[in-house]
Amino acid sequence: MKVLLGVTGGIAAYKAGDLIRMLVKSGSQVRCCLTDAGSRFITPLTLATLSGEPCFGANPEYNEWRPNPKVEHVDLARWADVLAIVPATADIIGKAANGLADDLLSTILLASTCKILWAPAMNKSMWGHVAVQKNIEALYGFGHTVIEPQTGLLACGEDGTGKLAKVETIFDGIIALGSAPLKAFEGKRILVTAGPTREDLDPVRTLTNRSTGLMGIEMARAFRNAGGTVHLVLGGDLPAPWGISTIRVRSAEEMLEACLATWPKMDGICAAAAIADQRPEQCTSEKIKKTDVPMVLKLTRNPDILATLKKTRANQWKLGFAAESEHFVNNAMEKLIKKGLDAILVNDVAKGKGFGNQTNCLTPVTKIGAENMIGPMSKEKLAFEAVKWFAGYLEA
Repeated sequence: MKVLLGVTGGIAAYKAGDLIRMLVKSGSQVRCCLTDAGSRFITPLTLATLSGEPCFGANPEYNEWRPNPKVEHVDLARWADVLAIVPATADIIGKAANGLADDLLSTILLASTCKILWAPAMNKSMWGHVAVQKNIEALYGFGHTVIEPQTGLLACGEDGTGKLAKVETIFDGIIALGSAPLKAFEGKRILVTAGPTREDLDPVRTLTNRSTGLMGIEMARAFRNAGGTVHLVLGGDLPAPWGISTIRVRSAEEMLEACLATWPKMDGICAAAAIADQRPEQCTSEKIKKTDVPMVLKLTRNPDILATLKKTRANQWKLGFAAESEHFVNNAMEKLIKKGLDAILVNDVAKGKGFGNQTNCLTPVTKIGAENMIGPMSKEKLAFEAVKWFAGYLEA
């Protein structure tokens, strides 16, 4: 992916360095365009060093009289897959919204036909001003993407909305915009379940499992990046990915309720949630006190969400996950048939493997049998490869 990063004159300009590192690490090629005001906060040398590319715009070190001169604003506009302005000040937003072009970055914006992302950052009163909000609406009207600022302590010392969104969120948005869609999922509505469920015993204690939900979240991202419109039902504490409609749930019954309400409108489901098999028969309203008498805990079976969700249309698909510690292929085949799945991705969790941020492996299993294992690799890359494999399976 080719990313042109516009850096303008706000204190949050220093965060552009972290964003460049993340983009380069992901395999993207990054060039920067720095405004004169931006150069008062971060230097062209910093941006050029981190990106490994020349810094355009306010860069006296980059000789204007270089060999093979080009029409720079047009050349850079054509080069980029995504143009991201981070941070975006009220000034550059106003210029772009009203078609003004008096420097390199604002001229590139007029010449660009690629996807454009804005990450505004400014004082809370500036962000709330009717003129700025009108300009933001104009950017939305142009088809641009805006990652709106978060609420927090601002550089001026005030608390309010105007703080640059998290760099991780901006990175996620750029990757989503610049990713190539897969035909099998482009324009499709996909339900993804992720995270553990928590079954309350009393106001303090719960029954749960060791899942963090990371793999399911990465699957949601991968389906989104493949062109799908993803609806995520999420348990646990991890933040939801950018740009994905998310319903937060706690228990298995809440997850089932959310899935039943959403499923009829979906083209497919990827069920990556780690749902507790049992829940306490009773949840007490007060904390259970410790006594010397052994406690007997009565459990009742939780609903099987995937088995409950019947296909409402012939072309709906169901992709399941299985965490197995032994005989994982045979166990996965039984689940695939029992739950009416098209395919199942098996995770070998023997000796604690596969939880948290560790690298992981998945073995795809269909009615024909097990296919070649995917991995080991990071869960981010594993999700991408798994979605790519499933696209090939659906198109075969």
